[in-house]
Amino acid sequence: MKIALIEPKPPINVYFFLTQLPLLGPLFLGTQLKNAGHEVKVFKEDMVPVYNEKTDELHPYLKEADVVGFTTITHTIKRAYMIADAIKRKYPGKKIIMGGPHPSACPEEALEHADQVCVREGEYVALDMFEGRNNDPIVHGPRVDINDVPIMDLNILQGYKYREKRVRMKYAPLMASRGCPFGCTFCSVTWMFGGKYRIKDSDIVMEEVMMRYKEGFKKGFFYDDNFAAKHDETKVLLEKIIRADLDFTWSSQFSVHVAKDRELVDLLKRAKCQTLFIGVESINPEALKDMHKSQSVKMIKDSISTLLAAGLRVHSMFILGADSDTEETMEETIRFSKSSGSTTAQFSILFPIPGTPLYDEVKAQDRIYINDWQYYDGSHSVILPKNISPLKLQQKLIHAYRHFYSRKTLHWLASRVGFFIWKILNKKYMKYLRYFSRRLKKEGILKDGVLTLRGLRTDAIPRILPEVPRRKMDGQTP
Repeated sequence: MKIALIEPKPPINVYFFLTQLPLLGPLFLGTQLKNAGHEVKVFKEDMVPVYNEKTDELHPYLKEADVVGFTTITHTIKRAYMIADAIKRKYPGKKIIMGGPHPSACPEEALEHADQVCVREGEYVALDMFEGRNNDPIVHGPRVDINDVPIMDLNILQGYKYREKRVRMKYAPLMASRGCPFGCTFCSVTWMFGGKYRIKDSDIVMEEVMMRYKEGFKKGFFYDDNFAAKHDETKVLLEKIIRADLDFTWSSQFSVHVAKDRELVDLLKRAKCQTLFIGVESINPEALKDMHKSQSVKMIKDSISTLLAAGLRVHSMFILGADSDTEETMEETIRFSKSSGSTTAQFSILFPIPGTPLYDEVKAQDRIYINDWQYYDGSHSVILPKNISPLKLQQKLIHAYRHFYSRKTLHWLASRVGFFIWKILNKKYMKYLRYFSRRLKKEGILKDGVLTLRGLRTDAIPRILPEVPRRKMDGQTP
């Protein structure tokens, strides 16, 4: 059987450094299906687009494939639906399966464009779904023992350069754990993978690291949502990496708690960990409480200082727009991003991912004013913040990047060019945001930039991005 697995491209790639890093889901399932004897091709659309909407042309392999699977997150789901609808229009009998965080949270919505939806983890149900033994519209995948997850066969990836029949990528995709022991309100990881943090056997991880190293990789990225959440188990793996003495550097995501263990920090350095992606979020203590972060401002500051002093690089990740955030607290966080000495930084506007406590909360409060999933990427304001207008929040995001990346000429130029392109691609969005902010003030939903009680109850909030009415000749907004 021929199978195509697709990772749809986002409308706007706001995290440019991830362009060539494929999602792991299609690789895990694709390897499993290939090992079962099927022909599998995985398409990451940033590398190989599978559908041209202007010409209504699909990639030739989609005509050959017996089953087409999609792994998608919220801001790529519209693209997935578009491709799936085009496939069904041209080849009505072709089977389409969807999975990933967004279809898991909204399976009924996804079923409008697919024959089957896999909710949560797919490794234990994929073969039955793709081979037709399980034809239930919605299939709930059980929790997986990640030691059962096969080592990824990267040769099923399409569009990457090959040498000696081996894929040539800058970073080897790796995984040592699944899930996260914390429960941040905005994060879908705990909902998707459960509250139990699962660690892969260190020998299996090392087998994969050695395989990638022999394939020619000199750098790797562990996709773990919280690498080193269990310090003792992580130390066992790090000591094995150190003993292997490879010319191989790597990076991953960590919580600020990692720096509390000085021995662990030393092992990370000796194991040639290069960059730690740290979820700082904010230095507003009340905002940290809003997001249910298990860290204090002091812990954040101490953690970054400790990691930098150890010679490690820190990529700090910040979120703007929590309910307790004001213009002043966000400005303080933005200033800290630079003064902290962080090597690089990433800023996002708080947005509600379906399935998360945040989504349920703001939906119940009637604060979601943009329901178009393509804007749920962290670079757009989609919910009414409590202490700042949506327009000013959007401007804060742009200001944050400009402020942080003003130290070096190349970074300064890249940030300006990046947001110039962003503004061009979001011309309609920004025009609507300006109009919408004026409308909120006029309707009494915002007063001096603060969300009023009326704002939580009003029906005057549009839910989509309509065409913005033109101003009247007298300069009044209709």
